[in-house]
Amino acid sequence: MKTKLNQSKLKLAIVSAFALGSASLSTAGYAATTFDNMVILTDVAMSCTVDAAQLNFSTYDPTSGTPNDASAVITSSCTHGGSAKITLNQGASPAAGSTDSVPLRQMLNSTDATTLAYSLYQNSDRNIVWGNTAETGLGFTATGGDDTSTVYGRIANGLVASVGSYADSLSVTLSY
Repeated sequence: MKTKLNQSKLKLAIVSAFALGSASLSTAGYAATTFDNMVILTDVAMSCTVDAAQLNFSTYDPTSGTPNDASAVITSSCTHGGSAKITLNQGASPAAGSTDSVPLRQMLNSTDATTLAYSLYQNSDRNIVWGNTAETGLGFTATGGDDTSTVYGRIANGLVASVGSYADSLSVTLSY
């Protein structure tokens, strides 16, 4: 038996077969997966800021039988868990013999250039001098927020002082 082929039907059948084959062989039909892990890294650096408030002794009375005490706060903010140390230098007008470990600080009278001795301490009992060395500075571990350290000042009673305004300026250093 002889069958007569219609060329247009044959072409249509071939095109249809290709279309059907292409659809079934699409990328979705042969999709594969693979994976890898992405590692995320950073280093957290120790960083700090420091802000020292003014220490004001108010009025000193040289005839008083008691010392003149005052205090001020140093506020620091450092990276959580980091170690830091606050040191205070000798000031602008240290007395003869003053050192970083045993500072002999003085305020200067702006009128007649006389001086008035004072001391700075790490504790309220005023028996731990606050100096400018690793051994005489105040160390702490940062909380990640504001950390405060109180500076306790004292002008001894009975010092000779001229009338006038006295002032000193010293550097507050935060090492980390």
